[in-house]
Amino acid sequence: MTLLNKRTGTQEEFNRAKLEESITRAGATEEAAREIAPRIDPTTVNTTEQIRTRVVEELRKTDAAIAERYERTRNLAARKAVEAAMGTVRLHAETMKALGASPGDSIILEHRGNTHTLRAETASVEMREIHLHETDLEKLGATEGTKLATRRST
Repeated sequence: MTLLNKRTGTQEEFNRAKLEESITRAGATEEAAREIAPRIDPTTVNTTEQIRTRVVEELRKTDAAIAERYERTRNLAARKAVEAAMGTVRLHAETMKALGASPGDSIILEHRGNTHTLRAETASVEMREIHLHETDLEKLGATEGTKLATRRST
């Protein structure tokens, strides 16, 4: 069992299937994800950030656009926000930067095969959270606290 240190300070067991899923969410084919995931040796990395760096290196060898999408995708906890207008997602400024996004950009949210595109707004929210209208959360089939794959639309 290989434990990885997450950005949140917690530890998580390395899960190759989860890695393959995150690679396909960035736009890679399932075949490409199955080829790339075994190249990531969990015994040579200590953090999820190191895994992200290795996956990006491998993806760049075959598809630079997918590599960039993977690099810019973050899993963020969804929160219902009364102050969020329908069709908008409220993000911390540092989260916007990590996504390579600016206010007004289109942000793609994904959850269990459901995809929803919203307009980005900077707000005073926690860095690992996104705030959105209850209706937008329902369209994704997600509940409050659900981790949503979040990336800037290209």
